[in-house]
Amino acid sequence: MKKVKKVNILAILVFLCSIFWLMPLILIFLNSFKPYNDMMQHFLALPKSWSLAMYIETWEKFNFPMLIGNTLLYTVVTVLAIMLMAPMAAYKLARTKGKASGICFILLIMPMMVPFQSYMISLTRVVAKVNLTGTKMGQILVSIGLCMPLAVYMIHGFVKNVPIELEECARIDGASSIRIYFSIVLPLLKPILTTVVVLDTLATWNDIITNQLIVGGNARAMNIQNALYMQFSAQTSDWEHALPGIVMSMIPSLIFFIVMQKHIVGGVTAGAVKG
Repeated sequence: MKKVKKVNILAILVFLCSIFWLMPLILIFLNSFKPYNDMMQHFLALPKSWSLAMYIETWEKFNFPMLIGNTLLYTVVTVLAIMLMAPMAAYKLARTKGKASGICFILLIMPMMVPFQSYMISLTRVVAKVNLTGTKMGQILVSIGLCMPLAVYMIHGFVKNVPIELEECARIDGASSIRIYFSIVLPLLKPILTTVVVLDTLATWNDIITNQLIVGGNARAMNIQNALYMQFSAQTSDWEHALPGIVMSMIPSLIFFIVMQKHIVGGVTAGAVKG
């Protein structure tokens, strides 16, 4: 009986904590249906009407089809590039013994060891020197570079737990290194690759700092988050359109995360229990 009471109390505490952490999202959703004055005066109240007028107006004002297209372009191209290059780099570094391999691995993952703010100015200057500032290509290349270290690090640890005997048997049977990689190693990496896809997709879709630094004020190359942020300044704060825009920008990433969240846990735990 005491165990049942403890479980019930724990469940209630978890539920209350969940509501507390979700409160900002709930308030954003509720206030996205309110006019500006009502939002400022009755921020915690329910909206008087649930009209989608502000959503439609925001969709047209921000040119959401273009923003969604830009954000999808950055996300899809970045993730595809990571999936092509990161497993190859991680596999080669994990299977190559020696100091050179270790040094290359450390240099590759070093950007994830230091705060982004410490080198973002240098990054923007490099992008400007090659005339990629304000371009979609500049945003894509920077996104790939920023996502690559974590992807290689995660896959590298997973590859080391893949039995090398499988590769040796295939090599004895006459399989080439390329055949071994694509036919044996890559299929075994599916759990961790799925995890990397989810994490990089969410990171690229919700990115705002990189897009501000690289794209700047070029409206035709902005992603959704940057376009929403540009509505705020010292003089104006367009909350009426920003909140519906935030809700619309969150819907795809929330759906994607809910559908794919089991793969995140599966990939991490698979890498932890192997070997």
